[in-house]
Formats: sequence, structure tokens, C-alpha cells
Amino acid sequence: MNAIIWVRQGKENMALANISGAMMIQATVPTACGLIGTPWLFERPLILAGGVTTIAVSALFLIFRGGRVTGKRLTWASLLYLLFAGALMLA
Repeated sequence: MNAIIWVRQGKENMALANISGAMMIQATVPTACGLIGTPWLFERPLILAGGVTTIAVSALFLIFRGGRVTGKRLTWASLLYLLFAGALMLA
């Protein structure tokens, strides 16, 4: 609810930070369980996922650090994940 209020007040950065923080905290325990119970086999899909994620995080870091957050720029960053899904189907 805070994110909705902040967006209406024009505080998009604060709203995105709130949502990102909540997602990070909620993903910690399932990720730890997955890491413990999964064999570490570095195959093509895993390497592809890591590469695309690194590119997306770097792009978002530069966008946020430069203070140039817009809907269009965030949409372009999300297209990297569509690229990943397409490449995964081909792999």
C-alpha cells in the first residue's frame, strides 16, 4: 500500500525501492532452500540466466544511479528477460 501512496505523491523511486526490498527479503528463504537442495551443474541455461541477470542488474544500476528512471527505460530493461526466455527455448 505504501508503494501506491508514494507513486500518487510522485515518489516513484521510493515506491520501487520499497517493492524491490520486499521482494528481496521474501526471496531469501526459498532461494537458500533451493541452493541447498539443488546440484550445482553449470549448464548452458544456468550460464545464460546468470549473464542476462548481470546485464539487467547493471543496466538498472546505471539507470537508477543516474536518476533517469522512466517507464520506457524500465520497459527496455524488462525486455532482457524476454530475450532470456527466447534464448532458453533455443538452447
